Amino acid sequence: MRRPIVFHENRTNNCFGCGSDNPRGLRLSFIETDEGVEVEYSVPHHLEGAPGIAHGGVLATVLDEALCMTAYAKLETVVVTGELTVRYLKPVPTETPIIARGRITENRGKSAFIEGGIYLASTGEQLCRAHGRFFAIEGMNPTITP
Repeated sequence: MRRPIVFHENRTNNCFGCGSDNPRGLRLSFIETDEGVEVEYSVPHHLEGAPGIAHGGVLATVLDEALCMTAYAKLETVVVTGELTVRYLKPVPTETPIIARGRITENRGKSAFIEGGIYLASTGEQLCRAHGRFFAIEGMNPTITP
């Protein structure tokens, strides 16, 4: 299965990571897969840390968004990040397609443990990995578009 995920379809979405209404954000677009979610992105030069290398904070944001969107797609709930651990394995070049993926490892009802990684799109080489705990937001009913 591969289907696009639309977050907050019927209202303004100014989220820095996934907000289609945020002109200064990353504007990430997610795809649901059988295992979880994935997003393809190329970090632009203006978000580099060292020359030609993506800033670690931007990569952490991409991973955080992928893991949160995994809960949204697979558990049909909106979550906030309680804890996020990122391990940077190799430098991520700017202006190069990468794929971030997330998958749920444990669901505890009001919280979930989710892990993921960033991979070089051309080779599948893993560049970063992350895991965290995410908490459901009471009263937030998602709208997931098939």
